[in-house]
Amino acid sequence: MKESIRCGGCRALLFKAETGAISGAIEIKCRRCRRITELRPASPSPSANRAASGE
Repeated sequence: MKESIRCGGCRALLFKAETGAISGAIEIKCRRCRRITELRPASPSPSANRAASGE
């Protein structure tokens, strides 16, 4: 199921994505109000966990 990502300022639809589709931090600028929204994944990627643990 796709999740709608909306602007925090004007609630305009920014994009739709599958749950867990974002693997890194992204910034997107709203075309309507020009506010920049920063999104990060809900949980760190497995490769980031390995790098942090020194594997």
